[in-house]
Amino acid sequence: MTAFSRIEGDGYLWEIRSENHRGLDIRAKLPDELQTLETELIKAVRTSTSRGKVSILFRSNRSVISDPDQRQSNLLRLTKVMESLANSLPSTVTPSVDLLTLLKSSETGSDQVLNVTYDYPTVKISFESALTAFHVERQREGEELKQTVLEKLQCCRQCNTELRKKNDYQVSTVQSGIEQRLEALNATVDAQRLAQEVALIAQKADFSEELDRLDIHLDEIESRLSDEEPTGRRLVFLAQELAREANTLASKSQSGDCSLLAVDLKVYVDQIREQVQNIE
Repeated sequence: MTAFSRIEGDGYLWEIRSENHRGLDIRAKLPDELQTLETELIKAVRTSTSRGKVSILFRSNRSVISDPDQRQSNLLRLTKVMESLANSLPSTVTPSVDLLTLLKSSETGSDQVLNVTYDYPTVKISFESALTAFHVERQREGEELKQTVLEKLQCCRQCNTELRKKNDYQVSTVQSGIEQRLEALNATVDAQRLAQEVALIAQKADFSEELDRLDIHLDEIESRLSDEEPTGRRLVFLAQELAREANTLASKSQSGDCSLLAVDLKVYVDQIREQVQNIE
């Protein structure tokens, strides 16, 4: 969900950036003269974005005045202001537009000397260009994240394949281990009761069900990555389910080989969880 676009035009500068966020939070920083456009601009972002903390920033590189009469009026005002400023300044200081701008900025915190009349159609067009560039950047990052997640999914599948091979061996090892300990103790137990207890312990050591559910979640995540619609929240949920099954599987691992594979699986699942947080 992170992206940045910057568009500079004739007197205009737009910056749109987004950061990771659970929901959608859009904020615009516009000059007073463009406050009437804020709702429209936010709506434009909202219709094409579903997650992320989005910031919209507009700056004016220079005073852009579309009305010739307004331009002439402002020039006359500027001339009068500079004449008045010349009378109040020491003889060693020469009034200039830069000096006037500096004084005005210190008083109002604004970088504009004159009241600026913005050309709204031009402003909107430049914003649309910035928004298009913003979405192109998000799309590019999304494709890269998709490939990263797919690679981690493949790593999880490889772990699952190896764990399936070792699952039956682990169950039989648990059964034979119990029988050997009883034999070493010369204990006499009811054969039927022994079979029940062995079956119960072996069932607890069997993690084939967790592997089945892991495969289902992995398939679902891969399928969702191909969706055209926003699917980030769904991916976050599926990644949480992956983590739950991986933790259960790790707790059932009895042998050293299974435990090592379970740890590798948990690492890959955690990496998937981190990455899907960035996907819209």
